[in-house]
Amino acid sequence: MEMRELIEIAEKKAGSQIALAKMLGQFDSSIRQVKAGKKGLPDAVCIELADFLEVDRLAVIAASNLVTEKNEKRKRIFKGCIKGLEKATAMGLIIATTTILTPSPAEAHSMGNTEPSRMYIMLN
Repeated sequence: MEMRELIEIAEKKAGSQIALAKMLGQFDSSIRQVKAGKKGLPDAVCIELADFLEVDRLAVIAASNLVTEKNEKRKRIFKGCIKGLEKATAMGLIIATTTILTPSPAEAHSMGNTEPSRMYIMLN
């Protein structure tokens, strides 16, 4: 998984790019540069991002380093650290989406009084 994808997921979770930047103690312009593949994040910020996304810290550090690394041997090392991140991030995204879209019991109860022509059925 690339930094661009991690940043996009984190932006959705934080609510906006500006909110994510504030949370990470970065300028939003820095977040835009990372998302554009022009620079990486400091390792400490990568750890904060990984904790926020609940993914492997080393994988996020490796993804960030891949943005600027030129040495092919080091690139292979970093790519090896990222393999498990893709599965974990996909599962996290599915869980987050399901949690956000599933109505609370109070909301679900009020749906019982809705006319059948306006009833919405949500499938997981």
